[in-house]
Amino acid sequence: MEKEKQKSGRFSILIRITAGILAVMMIATVLLYSRSAVTLDTETFEDKESRIAARELARENEYISDSRFEQMAAYASDLLNGRRTYEETERAAQIAVAQSRYDEAVALTEQSVSLYEGDHEGQGRLYLRLGYLYILKNDHEQAMTWLDRGLALFESPEAYITRAQIEMERGDTEAALRDADRGMKAAGDSGALLADLVNIYEEAGQYEVSAEMYTKLIERNGGNEYLLHRAYCLTSLGRMEEASEDRERYEAAGGKELGSADVMLGVGWMRLQDYAKADDCFARATGESFDDQDSLLYYTVLCAYMTENFDRVCMYGDQLIERMRTGGEKTDEPTKKKQLSVSLIKPDPAALYQMNGAGHLAKGEYAAAEERLTVCLEITPDDAFARFLRGTSRMGQEKYAEAIPDFDAAVAAETETERSRFSRGLCRAQTNDREGALEDFDWVVLYGQDEELFTEAGRQILVLNGTIPAKNAGDAENTERTEASGR
Repeated sequence: MEKEKQKSGRFSILIRITAGILAVMMIATVLLYSRSAVTLDTETFEDKESRIAARELARENEYISDSRFEQMAAYASDLLNGRRTYEETERAAQIAVAQSRYDEAVALTEQSVSLYEGDHEGQGRLYLRLGYLYILKNDHEQAMTWLDRGLALFESPEAYITRAQIEMERGDTEAALRDADRGMKAAGDSGALLADLVNIYEEAGQYEVSAEMYTKLIERNGGNEYLLHRAYCLTSLGRMEEASEDRERYEAAGGKELGSADVMLGVGWMRLQDYAKADDCFARATGESFDDQDSLLYYTVLCAYMTENFDRVCMYGDQLIERMRTGGEKTDEPTKKKQLSVSLIKPDPAALYQMNGAGHLAKGEYAAAEERLTVCLEITPDDAFARFLRGTSRMGQEKYAEAIPDFDAAVAAETETERSRFSRGLCRAQTNDREGALEDFDWVVLYGQDEELFTEAGRQILVLNGTIPAKNAGDAENTERTEASGR
């Protein structure tokens, strides 16, 4: 099962994470360089700090008429175009990042690289910062170049995760999983990174690992949203009872996205061919309004049909047919709709009309059944089973002459042959085609496998031969009802 993850959504998550990492790294890199500088030349470092403080004070006076934001921008711009120390460049880079001026931040960070005199770790951090900045600029090619260089010098769990996300965007799942594994190893037992890591494993289809990670997140944070994520992983693994338990826990904890969870579980139960449980899930979900309501209703009809819950087949099928006829939404539906958590196939109109027609037929609503099945046959004229069902609905309305061609088509296609021949025999008998009726009933007696039909066909032969009287009206109606279900 595929969980719906829009590309734009993945980009926004990547940029949000990157911005957070960058904010921390801006401080960490300066502190790391300062420690190195203190170790190498404490006197020089202190002198630099004094000069920087004096220069900043002078600039604050120079731009005294400007706002604080304008002062910062002017300070960074002047630094970009003049000679400066590493610390000055880093402060300017911080200002540029804070103001989302990423082109300027890249240029300043590149200057920081040229001015940096510290160890490999600090240099690696600067390279990684460039990688993050290029991500914020949506230049993933450049981002990968700098992330690769940075990770060669400094092992950063965040950088591994970021690179894995880009690799997932590129469709390189194998490389993404390698980096995710490295990120997990480098992070150790860091709960802060677990939520980012699990997204990669989940999107890569590593549901067993993802479920275990969500379990840790639930134990640590108790977040309700993690229950639904774990339920998704468990659903993908076919562990539906556990997934259903997570859904119940989510509801008990006050979770609101129940409809989306029910759709997800419904699809999972369908995959296990447990249509009764799937039917219950979809029926619960239909109480909410989703962006793909037609598909949700279609799945509900399908599961109801498979479980012979014909009341639901008719109710939800009629709703969907009305939506399709009127072009979609009702006027009383909310304008803002929820997004389904999984991808559903679009309704097949022919299948929908056939199932809905069969539902009305099973309920003895013959006219409605005939109307639905006629539409089905307009879409798929060669559907022999639909011809059998429509013939049965016409027979139920005592349209015997019109029913015969439908049964002819079903018999010719060897679809429901025994029932089709028996029903055609009844229609032929009602239209005074005694020889044709006997032919059909004889075939059922000689070749049929259904014991009930065998007995009834034999009785009809005796009636046609005048050996015994015809059944009473009630019995005839019951026979027609049995055949009408088409089951």
